[in-house]
Amino acid sequence: MFTTYFTGLTLMATLIMPIGMQNAFVLNQGIRRQYHLFVAGFCSIADAVFMSAGVWGGAKVFSANPWLLTGIGILGAAFMYYYGFLSFNSAAQGENRLNSDHKNRNFKAILLACCAFTILNPHVYIDTVVILGGFAANLTADQRPWFVLGGVSASFIWFFGLSLLGQKLAPILSKPKSQQIIDFVIACMMWVLATYLLYYVFTN
Repeated sequence: MFTTYFTGLTLMATLIMPIGMQNAFVLNQGIRRQYHLFVAGFCSIADAVFMSAGVWGGAKVFSANPWLLTGIGILGAAFMYYYGFLSFNSAAQGENRLNSDHKNRNFKAILLACCAFTILNPHVYIDTVVILGGFAANLTADQRPWFVLGGVSASFIWFFGLSLLGQKLAPILSKPKSQQIIDFVIACMMWVLATYLLYYVFTN
């Protein structure tokens, strides 16, 4: 069982560790210290739900309805272009969004961003539902819970580690000038990832 657990942990880790739009969002919320633990928990729980769905048959849904990933990809790309615009606008204006009043006003916006970065990201489904679900098809019924537990552990360790790393770096990176640079980098990253996502959707 421990072998199966570590298989799930290492496989999930290799899938979620590359920097992408979700990781950039989690790290930046840690730097801003804006509900960063909530964001990490949301992403981790979402991974747990999607991975469980994939391991227990969810991959068949995407196999039978390939248009689902196409639709999710297009909506996700549109959201990333919009989020990139917001980040670029913030960088251009030098807006300081780190005070507590702003944090309280923006909880709904952060919650919506969490949902969008998770639900409208087709790579989340490909990683957790299709790839991990496909791998789990070769496991026995007794092994699957341990495989899921390993994958979920990797997700919690990664997202909370990323969030706390951002919080640790906050005294340096939360300065207005640093935040401007971060916002600009995130804007460029979102636009590049959105373009790549559209390319991926229409060529696969």
